[in-house]
Amino acid sequence: MTLRKTLGKGAALALALMAGAALPAAALDKVARERTLILMPDDGGAPAFRNPGQLNPYLPSNLTFRWSGGPIMEPLFYYSSLEDKIIPWLAESFEYNADFTEVTLKLRDGVTWSDGEAFTADDVVFTYTLLLENGKGGGGLMHSSDVADRVASVSAPDPLTVVISLTRPDSRYAFRHLINHFGKGLFWLPQHVWEGQDPLTFTNWAEDGSLPVVTGAWSIARSTPQQIILDRRDDWWGATTGFRDLPDVERVINIPKTGHDRAAQLVVAGEVDMTGDLVSAPLMKSVVEGAEHVTSFSGDEAPYGNLDWWPNSLYMNLKTGTWDDVRLRRAMNHYVNAQQLVDIAYLGANPVSRTPFPAFGSMAPYIEDSIALADQYGVGVFDPLKGDSLMEEMGYAKNGDGMWEKDGKTITGSFHGLALFEAVGPIIAQQLRDAGIDVEFVTNTDSRGLMVEGKTELSIFGHRGGVADPYDTLDLYHCKNALEVGEPILILDRWCNEEYSAIVDQIGLIAPDDPKMRPLVKQAMEIWYENAVEVPLNQWVHRIPYNTTYWDNYPTVDNPYMQPAFWFASGQFGYVLHNLQAKN
Repeated sequence: MTLRKTLGKGAALALALMAGAALPAAALDKVARERTLILMPDDGGAPAFRNPGQLNPYLPSNLTFRWSGGPIMEPLFYYSSLEDKIIPWLAESFEYNADFTEVTLKLRDGVTWSDGEAFTADDVVFTYTLLLENGKGGGGLMHSSDVADRVASVSAPDPLTVVISLTRPDSRYAFRHLINHFGKGLFWLPQHVWEGQDPLTFTNWAEDGSLPVVTGAWSIARSTPQQIILDRRDDWWGATTGFRDLPDVERVINIPKTGHDRAAQLVVAGEVDMTGDLVSAPLMKSVVEGAEHVTSFSGDEAPYGNLDWWPNSLYMNLKTGTWDDVRLRRAMNHYVNAQQLVDIAYLGANPVSRTPFPAFGSMAPYIEDSIALADQYGVGVFDPLKGDSLMEEMGYAKNGDGMWEKDGKTITGSFHGLALFEAVGPIIAQQLRDAGIDVEFVTNTDSRGLMVEGKTELSIFGHRGGVADPYDTLDLYHCKNALEVGEPILILDRWCNEEYSAIVDQIGLIAPDDPKMRPLVKQAMEIWYENAVEVPLNQWVHRIPYNTTYWDNYPTVDNPYMQPAFWFASGQFGYVLHNLQAKN
């Protein structure tokens, strides 16, 4: 398959104009194409960015901030999950006290905001105070409830020192708020700008360029439904202090990704440099094998991308009553054939997963223990006959349509997933129907909301849990997250087991390298597997095509300095932007 041939000359020209040349000359300075990085983020498949000009990083409505916030708002520390490496940025170091109830931060000297004011410990204290007050009050700001739960007080002994007093011992606190990775980490606000503003209404945007005030090497030049454009600030503090050279990327243009095929065509045509996840292994394989200038994290070899922190599962909503009998949950595990799913949907390229943990090196011992438990309890073990035996034990019998029925009722209900599961969901639904479970897969604009509200029986999603150690994944299944239907939470099992939760609480009090860690995790996971909480499916792989016509030094399997995904709210892609190298 040669995707370039699918673009006629007129279409290619029109798309090129959309991507870059459509910039009004009077509005923006010209930047050479070879110094411009063009991205196609996926804003839920929408044909336009849904909330341009919303650059308040703490408002839930700021989805578009993902495409701009990372590069302009810098973290204290980056974290590379692929190398298990913390990268100091606005801060130089952090240190816990002996009982993990206090963290002392040392900020980097010489950091300045884009308006020339110094970035100091007072800005960090101000940000914390804003979130603490909101979290203890009416709420409405992202991260505020978690900050209020974990942070007792914050002080600044001097302009470069911050002391964070915690509400309880927390050896992982830095990975929650101070070290930005995937969807985690805070952004810091300039006190001299935000003081006196209502954080629930302040958009942090002005078309004249005076807002937002940031520390990053790029500023927002345009934010419209069609384009979000970042331009390099040549007065960036990192260059003026000698911390780092100015990045090669002078301009970043974001245009909406409205479909996988169109995105693939644009990157093959050289009009776009990176796109949102193409998801499909067959499509990504055809792109990297059919165009010499396009590659991926793993080159032209499977899995045609990189492992993510988001292993997928089939979730059963344990608050609906349908799945109360553990034998039914075990039968579901025996009816789903994850290997077949991966072979069909991903050409066998995504690793099958038997655990809720991402397959990073830091997780290896816990995955080893968990797979032994999965075998013991039959979780993720395809064995329809065992499933049938469990159904009959519960008093079910096949009706004339081949569906399991008891007391005149079949097992049915809504089964939702995001659009990126459009190739996977129907396979699972067919496997379940073949086994006698009467479901159909649905994905539409309401799916995410229904899943969050707990208004689906089944759903496909990933785990937004631990990366450096398993605690955050284990914590997803804590009883505190077993909310009733209608209460929003993006933790879809809504499972509660008090014994399990007590063990997780113990784990939360010890350091990740404590010798007690591994046996406690195994103890918790045995309860999880015995209860057949969900059906593990596969590791998630980000299939992001790289156009190498203009840019080099993308993250690769040989140089895995950072996850290449550019849409995470933590802003980790800012580190990639600093490392990309212009070819001309």
